[in-house]
Amino acid sequence: MRKWLLPGMMLALLLGACSEESSEPAPPPEEEQVPVETEEVEQQAIPEDFAENYFDENQFIHAYPSAPDSQYLSESIGLYMEYLVMMEDEEKFAQQYENLMSEFVVEEGDNFFINWLIFEGATVNALIDDIRIAAALREADALFDRPEYSETADRIIETISRIQTNNGYTVDYYDWEVEFPAQRITLSYLIDDVPKDMNADRVLENVDTDEVFFPEYFDVAEEVYVKSDVVHPIDQLLIAINRERIGLSSDLFEEWLKTEWAEEGRLFGRYDRETLEPAVTYESLAMYFFMNEYFLIIGEEEAAEEVKVRATNMIEENGEGETHFFDFIHYHLMMEDETK
Repeated sequence: MRKWLLPGMMLALLLGACSEESSEPAPPPEEEQVPVETEEVEQQAIPEDFAENYFDENQFIHAYPSAPDSQYLSESIGLYMEYLVMMEDEEKFAQQYENLMSEFVVEEGDNFFINWLIFEGATVNALIDDIRIAAALREADALFDRPEYSETADRIIETISRIQTNNGYTVDYYDWEVEFPAQRITLSYLIDDVPKDMNADRVLENVDTDEVFFPEYFDVAEEVYVKSDVVHPIDQLLIAINRERIGLSSDLFEEWLKTEWAEEGRLFGRYDRETLEPAVTYESLAMYFFMNEYFLIIGEEEAAEEVKVRATNMIEENGEGETHFFDFIHYHLMMEDETK
C-alpha cells in the first residue's frame, strides 16, 4: 500500500501486517450545546469539499486522490467514520453507514462480515478494520441516537468472537469462501478497542522486550513470534501503544525513539532490525500520527507537539499530492483532535 512521501522519493510504504495477496486484508471540536431543556445538540459538519478527491460519485472512498481505479478499503471507511464521529457530522456518517451496509457487508447465514476490499472479489475481512468500524458505530449511536449502529457493531463483533479463531486465538482475518481463519495475529492489530474476551493482552504481554524492535506477528499454530528483517515504524509504534494501554512499558523502544527524534528530528519509513538504521529515506504522515499518540501516552507532550509541527511542515512544503487516504485522514485526525 503506497503512502504519502516526500518528493523524489519512492512511494512504497506498507503496513508491516499487509499481505501481498489480493485476497487478504492490508494491515493499518467541541460544540456548544443548545439550552438544556431541548436536550438536543446542534450538529457540526465538516466542509463540503473535505477530501472530495477521494470520493467517487456515490461517496465511496478510493485509496488515492482523483484515482477511482485505486482500492476501496474497509480501512478507509472505518477511519473516515472515526473522523466523522470526532467532527460530529451526523449526515455524512449516515451516508457512510449506508455505503458500509450496501457494499462492504457480506452475510453468510448467521455470520456478518465486513469485506476488507470491495469491487475486486475479495473474500476476507480484516480484524483491525472491523474493530475500528464497530467502535465508531457505537460512538455514533451514543452521539446521534441511532440504535441500528450499535446493533450492527454487535453483529460484527459477535461473528469475530465466534468463528474468527484459531487454536484459541482471535486471528487477523477469516476467509468465508473456504471457511478458514488466518494462522497469525498481527500485533499492531491489537488496538484498544479489541474486546477483552478476545484475549489480545496475552499476546502483547509475552512479547520479548530485550530488543529495540518488536516481532510483527504471532503464529498461532506454532505459537511463536515472527520477526522481519526490515521493520515499519507504524507497526512498532502501534505495538508500543497497544502495550502501554494495558500497563506495559517498552523501555528499549522508547529510548531508541526519543534518541532518534532528538538527533534526527524525523522518523523514516523503514528501519533495519539489526543495525537500527533507516532502510529508506521517506517519511509518512500516518507514522507521525502514531508517533504523536505514543509520545502523549508516555507523557512527552513537548515531543508530541514537535511531531505535529513536522507533519504540518511536510504538508506546507509539498502539498498533499498523491497522499494515500490512510495518511491523509490520520493527519487530519491528529490536527483536528482537540484532545491532542
